[in-house]
Amino acid sequence: MSTKDKVLTFLEANRGQHISGAKMAKELDVSRNAVWKAIKQLEKEGFKIDAVTNKGYSLLKENNQLSEIGIRENLRTNFKDAPIHYFSTIDSTNKKAKELALEGATHGTLVVANEQTKGKGRYGRQFESPEDTGIYMSAVLKPKELFFNDPTLVTAYAAVIVSRVIETLTGKQIGIKWVNDLFYENKKVCGILTEAVTDFESGQIEWIVLGIGINLSTSETTFSKEVREKAGSIFNSSDTNISRNLLVAKIYEEVVKPSEELSVDLMMQEYKSRSIVLNKQVIIQQGSKTYEVLIKDIDKAGQLVIETKEGETKTFNSGEIRIMLN
Repeated sequence: MSTKDKVLTFLEANRGQHISGAKMAKELDVSRNAVWKAIKQLEKEGFKIDAVTNKGYSLLKENNQLSEIGIRENLRTNFKDAPIHYFSTIDSTNKKAKELALEGATHGTLVVANEQTKGKGRYGRQFESPEDTGIYMSAVLKPKELFFNDPTLVTAYAAVIVSRVIETLTGKQIGIKWVNDLFYENKKVCGILTEAVTDFESGQIEWIVLGIGINLSTSETTFSKEVREKAGSIFNSSDTNISRNLLVAKIYEEVVKPSEELSVDLMMQEYKSRSIVLNKQVIIQQGSKTYEVLIKDIDKAGQLVIETKEGETKTFNSGEIRIMLN
């Protein structure tokens, strides 16, 4: 571990407290000059550190800079050694996670970035991921470690878990738009992308990459004009009161080791209770055609059950149609 990482780890563990450079140097077995250089480097990287004469250095409680160290500090003890790959900027966390999976990455391997330049959404669309204001994370999951391994159910589970964590930490009520979008105050604030690789001979899913992108405090003016009409943020840029590192850590813990108490039936019940489309008239798009339908149900397999204007009932999986809200 570099001196900079040692200093950051020490500051994270004592967040909000002023620690003298001398004490930090002694605890870390480095020189005071090395501590000073590390502090300066961290400040350049965006960490908010308060330096007070005769008191020392303190990582401010309102500091919201993402880091591998910050994420680890917020993980429970049994997750402290999780394989985490942090990037200040990356093209796509899902792309990197898939590369790591192909190289034999273990269950729970996590890729996190402060910014994505080519974030991936469904249907080949881009998920706009500006720096410093969002959470962009992807986890490699092994089906044998999960209670369910169908990608649609994994997506539904992730939607429930992310909604729960956001509400627990922020108090904000989150709704789900089938199948993979989370909404707050009628705007999309989170997208989930699940990608799987199947063994050609056995037909079994070898691994799943679960990607989660959250607009935590992204200003709407940062988005492109097209996205701005649909996307929002959980907080505005001035009232964010939650640590991004904490949010990543709590989502990760629940995604990697699902609760045995949350069966598929209970999970789908909660998913449906959070739905913003259930029992509503919406427009669905299938290929180049659009239809106005009534959303009747979301079944135990995560499939959408609709009723047409002619009274016909149809069931669709997530890859067949997309919902366009009226």
